[in-house]
Amino acid sequence: MLGQGWSSQWDRVGRRLADVRTVYAGAPGGTDAAIDAVLSFFEAVHHLKDWLTNDQESGVQTTDVHGLINGSPTLKLCADLANGAKHFKLDPNRRARTGDHSTTVAQNDVVVFVGTGASAHRFRTASGGTTRDVLEVAEEAVSEWRDFLSSRNLI
Repeated sequence: MLGQGWSSQWDRVGRRLADVRTVYAGAPGGTDAAIDAVLSFFEAVHHLKDWLTNDQESGVQTTDVHGLINGSPTLKLCADLANGAKHFKLDPNRRARTGDHSTTVAQNDVVVFVGTGASAHRFRTASGGTTRDVLEVAEEAVSEWRDFLSSRNLI
C-alpha cells in the first residue's frame, strides 16, 4: 500500500494500542469513540498477518503466522474480534478461531469526568464462557507479535 511494507502496519498496531491505553486513561469522545478505538486495535493487530505475508521482504510465510495465531488463545481471540467487527458478526458457516461464534466485546464500564468532556472506559471480551479485560488482551497480543518478529530478526 503506497509503497509501505509490513512495518507500517506494525507501527499502526502500536498507534492503535496507544489509542486503547488512552481510552482506559480517559479521553474525549464518549463511548462510540472508545469502542471505535478498541475495534480498530483488533482489526490492526489481526491484519498484521496479511501485511507480513504479502510483503515478500519480510520472509514470513502464511503457515508461520497461522501457526502463531492458532497456538495463541490471545491471538485467536483477537482474530475473532477483528472478524466480528469487520463483518458485523462471526460467520456461522466459517470456523471461529476461539470455537465460539458469539465472541464479542461484551462489557463496558465507564467513569465520566464531569465538566471535562472526557471519560475512561474499561471493556471486557466474552468468549467460550470466559471474560478478559480488553487492554490486557491488547498488551498481550502486541507482546506475542513482538516476540514473533524479534525471533525472525525483523525488529
